[in-house]
Amino acid sequence: MTINKECARKILLEVEQIPFGNTITIEQLHEKLPEYKIEDVLNIVTLFNKDHYLTLSDKAPYDDSNVFRDNKINCLTEKGYKTLDLIRDDNIWNLIKEKVPNYNELSFYTILDIANKIVNVKINEFFDLPKDLFTNNNRW
Repeated sequence: MTINKECARKILLEVEQIPFGNTITIEQLHEKLPEYKIEDVLNIVTLFNKDHYLTLSDKAPYDDSNVFRDNKINCLTEKGYKTLDLIRDDNIWNLIKEKVPNYNELSFYTILDIANKIVNVKINEFFDLPKDLFTNNNRW
């Protein structure tokens, strides 16, 4: 399964907007992201659920790996918020897309690792800290 990185980022941004106590179905999420195929949305939500980036309710009890259009997304998890914080900024996201020569070949997780390094370097520069102080710190 290939993960559409743009779609994955937008899913995290959309799920963050779900008001506390509410849910949206995957079909409703797809309606907010019409530029992507439903299969992409389902694949990414399935992956994000398995990797604990978001939580689902009404998941099919007989098969933990199946996620359907009518499953409901509750919210991002702590891991989901930390991940989104790395790629929320359009400047960082676009910098990665522009500067990394093989961006299209990299996995979503590799992009997160690069974003983590960029954020840490920016923090170091902001506080005038040594460049390598946080570079080994994985925030996500």
